[in-house]
Amino acid sequence: MFCTKCGRELQDGEVCTCTQTNGEANMPRVDENPVDNGQDYYQENNNAVYYQGAYYNPNQAYNQENPAKNKDIPARTDYPEGYKIKKKYVAVLLAWTFGMYGIHNFYLGKSDKALAQVLLSTVGAILTVGLSFIAVCIWATVEAVLLLTEKSDKDGNGYKIQTLEESIAKQINKD
Repeated sequence: MFCTKCGRELQDGEVCTCTQTNGEANMPRVDENPVDNGQDYYQENNNAVYYQGAYYNPNQAYNQENPAKNKDIPARTDYPEGYKIKKKYVAVLLAWTFGMYGIHNFYLGKSDKALAQVLLSTVGAILTVGLSFIAVCIWATVEAVLLLTEKSDKDGNGYKIQTLEESIAKQINKD
């Protein structure tokens, strides 16, 4: 039997400790650094990933209520069955062409940010005589650059956005 949240193997009747946390990463932070293997992160055991000075649960649920807590969590790659993996090149093209309407953020599942961009570029443009439209265009350009430089690598659900190289490699391995 396995935990449905973190995938840890459980004994009969055992309750996983990851369900007892309150949305926080269930691995303790440590003062001493583990052995440096030349990577930004490494798999410590089945439940923990050491990433930029702290242990995190890679299967931790993406915090929808407080997205600011998600910046320290590495992008998840354990896509659920039937999950539509987002492509980085599609998001960048949408940001360059229709970014002022937030289409790229709708595609990435970041609907709050996308709705703000739509409202600012339409209603806000009427009220500010076009100034908010220009601001949203700059905002979308910055987001496109962040996507290109891989500063932004997670979709709205916390899963990794697939790069062009990863997409091509997946197609080659599929055939």
